[in-house]
Amino acid sequence: MFPIIYALRHFMLWALGVALSQSVLAQNSETLEFKSFYKLPVGSQGLEMTDALRRAHGKERTIVGYMVQQERPHLGRFLLSPRPVQMSEHADGEADDLPAALATVYLDASQTDWAVPFTRGRISLTGTIEVGRLEETDGRVSWVRMRLSPEATRGMNPFELAQYFHSLQHQH
Repeated sequence: MFPIIYALRHFMLWALGVALSQSVLAQNSETLEFKSFYKLPVGSQGLEMTDALRRAHGKERTIVGYMVQQERPHLGRFLLSPRPVQMSEHADGEADDLPAALATVYLDASQTDWAVPFTRGRISLTGTIEVGRLEETDGRVSWVRMRLSPEATRGMNPFELAQYFHSLQHQH
């Protein structure tokens, strides 16, 4: 019974799901690398943002990284990491293994009720960068955010939706 309820719950979320559109990338956008988020080595004051990250605030940039695999997706947003990471929010709670250099990616304001299915492998995203402390609705604090344009996402086609349901059957 549990797998059916789990699949139905996910179907309700993913029926509004989107896929990242790999073809919509700004050709003139500068790349912002995760390694340029914070000064190294970390000093006695903790993490300090680099000038490159501060200058990116309000500007369109491209970031290449990995979507964080989360147990429960958040509608309208997801996390982008410099390395593959799987979060177990239920088991680990606040003790997650996320790197310090992390970006919260927001879909366009018209897509806040959409969920983005987990995408394996490196992805390249282009959007407007926001820098500064922001407490998210789930209590997590983000320091770097990327806002995507509506063209950066598209609705899932039936094949992608079927692949997603198939992947749910084979989760370990």
